[in-house]
Amino acid sequence: MGGLTKVGAWRAADALAAIPVVIWPLQVVADDGQRVGLAEALGPGGSAVEQLLNHLRRPPSGFPVGKVAGLASATPAGPVDLPLALVPLTEGVERSTTVDADWMEEVDHIRSAPRATLVAAGRGPELEAALHVSMLLATEALDPAVDSDVAAHVASGAQLWLLAGAVTWALADHAANPFGPWSELVAERLWPIGPSEGRLVVSAGATAA
Repeated sequence: MGGLTKVGAWRAADALAAIPVVIWPLQVVADDGQRVGLAEALGPGGSAVEQLLNHLRRPPSGFPVGKVAGLASATPAGPVDLPLALVPLTEGVERSTTVDADWMEEVDHIRSAPRATLVAAGRGPELEAALHVSMLLATEALDPAVDSDVAAHVASGAQLWLLAGAVTWALADHAANPFGPWSELVAERLWPIGPSEGRLVVSAGATAA
């Protein structure tokens, strides 16, 4: 049974943004007893957000290398045609320091692009609710196995950053989510890093330890 949050005069999104713990599947309950699921509470794009989070909650299925390569090459800043390098977590942290700076700047720009449009359309509360719920769920799913593992925490932070971009674009209800392919890799507990030293680097994720 899903988690229930009571809402009165608040928008459903306000209630979602205030919850401290997420029990999945999530629902909010109005004073009249009507139950509203996450997708309905978020409005347009809510179904895409819910689908993304459903994938994150599933155990990794073990993508074959070919599928990892295909998803990794569809980077948030556009296709990258480089050989794939699947690396251990500690090497991933090292390679993340040599990622192409221009590519990274473009990813950062694209990641925040839909926010202004959503806010201007009066959907700021829905965006904050979507990010709040997503980060609660993702933090639990990607929590490093060892609290003192610095590399795992670096990976976890990067994975959460990518997921936030995917959620923002999903809520904007765009057919093509530039962070969609990489969010699939994150849901598989992988950390897509990007072009680094002539390779397209994907690392084991935060929970690998």
